[in-house]
Amino acid sequence: MRRQSGADSSGGAAMTDETSAAPDKVAELWDLWRALKRHFPAWSLLPSGLYTPGAWGYIGVDFISGFRRNKSTRQTFDLLDGVDDKTFDALYALAGLNGRRQDQMLKAVVIGYLTLPLSIIAIIADIEGDSVSAFIREHSTTVYQIIAMVTLGPLTFLMSQWRSRQMIGVLDLIRIERGRPVPTPSGTGDE
Repeated sequence: MRRQSGADSSGGAAMTDETSAAPDKVAELWDLWRALKRHFPAWSLLPSGLYTPGAWGYIGVDFISGFRRNKSTRQTFDLLDGVDDKTFDALYALAGLNGRRQDQMLKAVVIGYLTLPLSIIAIIADIEGDSVSAFIREHSTTVYQIIAMVTLGPLTFLMSQWRSRQMIGVLDLIRIERGRPVPTPSGTGDE
């Protein structure tokens, strides 16, 4: 965004190359977003499930204490230490938007990758059961590869969606520790 200065030949305000403070805040926000998401790579979800305090904390009633001790949580607290409330709120809004988009994509992938193919296979198996069984026996390697692909697609999106929810959860913890209210997500029945 440029600051307006003077007038152009049509009588409107002319634009200069000087920039206002707003683009700096926007750039800072996107830099924070990129730094935040680096702490939550989807690929590390499965291995981290074996050793993080948060993963081991899924036993019992307290799912928060271990989550607070996770490396990614501590790194996020460090990253956002000193970030003003307005910038934090904008980052929180980005994380929420990302989470909603992840949810939408996961639903589409589950329907596209699982529900439709399984329904088609079930109908074909019901109509041509012996032919399907013979095909599976004769082409078992191909069938296993297809099953793996159909499983890995949704699993990849599920891991990404899980991580997006972890980011929101960590930002919720930061809000709580800053003494700021955490918005109730719509659709939870808690409104």
